[in-house]
Amino acid sequence: MPEPPILNVDDYAPGRYARTRILRQIGLPVLEASTGSQALETVERDRPIIVLLDVNLPDMSGIEVCRRIRENPRTGPITILHISASNTQAKHQVLGLDSGADGYLVEPIDPAVLIATVNAYLRARRAEDALLRSTEELRWFSYRVAHDLREPLRTISIYAELLGQETAQANPKAAGYLNFITGASARMSSFIQSLLDYSQAAEVRSQFVAFDCEAMMTRVIANLDAAIREPGAGIAWDPLPEISADLRLEYVFQNLIANAIKYHREGVKPVIHISARRSADEWTFSVCDNGIGIEPAYLDRVFEMFRRLHGQSVPGSGIGLALSRKIVEAHGGRIWIESEPNAGSTFFFTIPIRIVT
Repeated sequence: MPEPPILNVDDYAPGRYARTRILRQIGLPVLEASTGSQALETVERDRPIIVLLDVNLPDMSGIEVCRRIRENPRTGPITILHISASNTQAKHQVLGLDSGADGYLVEPIDPAVLIATVNAYLRARRAEDALLRSTEELRWFSYRVAHDLREPLRTISIYAELLGQETAQANPKAAGYLNFITGASARMSSFIQSLLDYSQAAEVRSQFVAFDCEAMMTRVIANLDAAIREPGAGIAWDPLPEISADLRLEYVFQNLIANAIKYHREGVKPVIHISARRSADEWTFSVCDNGIGIEPAYLDRVFEMFRRLHGQSVPGSGIGLALSRKIVEAHGGRIWIESEPNAGSTFFFTIPIRIVT
């Protein structure tokens, strides 16, 4: 497979020619553009691995070109290096890097420095691509294993249940063993479904739509009806907004509320409160409970895959919070917890503000 090209963007023809010649001499494929619009067209069409982007262009600034490249999901991962002979002060470099560039080079650039810099970014991109491929292969493997286990497990569960019904009266002891099998099958099925959900969360790109949090809470309460009724849990929430989010965000709310019910204190009815607070660029949601809480030493570990602080004493797969974190991070947000043992926990997560479509 041929090496993706490097795009050299500069309206000053002699400078553009010199950089292109230097890079081609070491065997790198190079494309050229002299304006911002040409650069954007070439990036979209040819997907270069690196863009050497002049800050001063005749039709738009390199800062704006960089911003547009980053906003496009198809071109966002491309490495961008700003280059400038006039905007050389620290404030200019800070602006360029804050606009989304990965580096900022000031002219005149020594050819050896240019080659070393480009090679360094190429090594980083190749290593990142190799890691992504490895992660994708591992994700696909786990998905296939979980998917292929589901059908034979379903068969075991069905026939164990049927056999248990037939032997219930003739051999109660055997029927008890079969009940253990069906129970274990149900737990394994739940675990496999959680694993599939996690794999799919890693695979599917977020699709942001109008997301009515009030309507979502109605659905979540209905879904958790049995779990709420058993301990007599009280759930209340402040007015919640309509936001732009992926529909999978509903899982995050449901998982956090279900956990708040599951980890309640013995003899104390669960009380859960959900709220939302808006800042300039994001919503911060919180799910607060009066449950058993978490020791400070474990606060950073609750979002780890398969991490179960209470072992087998409380049912669960150990995937729920890891999946919740992945969904929140796919939105560009973050999730964390504050907790006090024997007093309760509050989970917080943020969702960036986007235009509701």
